[in-house]
Amino acid sequence: DIFDLLMNRGGGGGGKKQKAKSKSLLYPLKVTLEDVYCGNSKFIDISRYRICDGCKGSGSKDPNAETKCSGCKGNGRKTIIQRIPMGMVQQVVDCTDCNGTGTKISEKDKCKICKGSKAVQKSKALEVSLDKGVNDGKRYTFEGESDEVPDVTPGDVIVEITIEKHPLFTRKGADLVYKQKITMLQALTGFECVFTHLDKRQVHLTMKKGEIIAPGVLKTCTDLGMPFFESPFRFGNLYLDFQFVFPKTINDQQKEALYKIFPNEVPRKITEKIEERYTLTDFKENEQNTHHSGGKTGQ
Repeated sequence: DIFDLLMNRGGGGGGKKQKAKSKSLLYPLKVTLEDVYCGNSKFIDISRYRICDGCKGSGSKDPNAETKCSGCKGNGRKTIIQRIPMGMVQQVVDCTDCNGTGTKISEKDKCKICKGSKAVQKSKALEVSLDKGVNDGKRYTFEGESDEVPDVTPGDVIVEITIEKHPLFTRKGADLVYKQKITMLQALTGFECVFTHLDKRQVHLTMKKGEIIAPGVLKTCTDLGMPFFESPFRFGNLYLDFQFVFPKTINDQQKEALYKIFPNEVPRKITEKIEERYTLTDFKENEQNTHHSGGKTGQ
């Protein structure tokens, strides 16, 4: 029912009837981190009611047809009286015959386009101009773009931004964290790389000469983060989160070469007799005992 689109159709009780307003519509819009970094225009297709061009919102194909509702005499509201043990209660309510509109069109007089509904559904593409650095959950409001029916103020269309996850970059406010793979050799002897930023430009990164990268340590690139929202000429920082890549196996010759490089790290051979001995095996998720009584939680 087209009248279910309305937020309200009048005041309660015997008060003055207020002009109705259609409900605001909320649309989600998924955008990429690249869109947010560069700023972009996105389009969203909406469908909403607009006043019928065929009958100009009258609902009748005949301008002279009688459309006044007989149930409320065209007022849109009528008084009902209910008997209660202590007497009678009088209440003014919307007319159920015409849904509070005051008009009711006979079947033979109904507009062929809108079938007497006074409005028809139309599609429209709305352009959402994304601000640089816009935050997740930001809402853009398009006033008056919601449903339109006669004697009703159109509500708004609200577009809510949802930023999709990026495979390499993680946003932290105006800062970015970039996952960078690094080998043990690079960590010990020097690291440099070229990566593609969110605006497709190539950036060359190098370490200080002689510096060693330890696991768990972040490195900072000033002003390579996200543009500040509403201050797009200022930028946050970019942090490199190093993901260490280890070789799957090494042979005895390679092992001996490492011992020569790290003579103080040569493991001591355990000769003591210890009763409890275990050999480490690969982790298997299905062998976990996440419940305090054993087995997995929920099983």
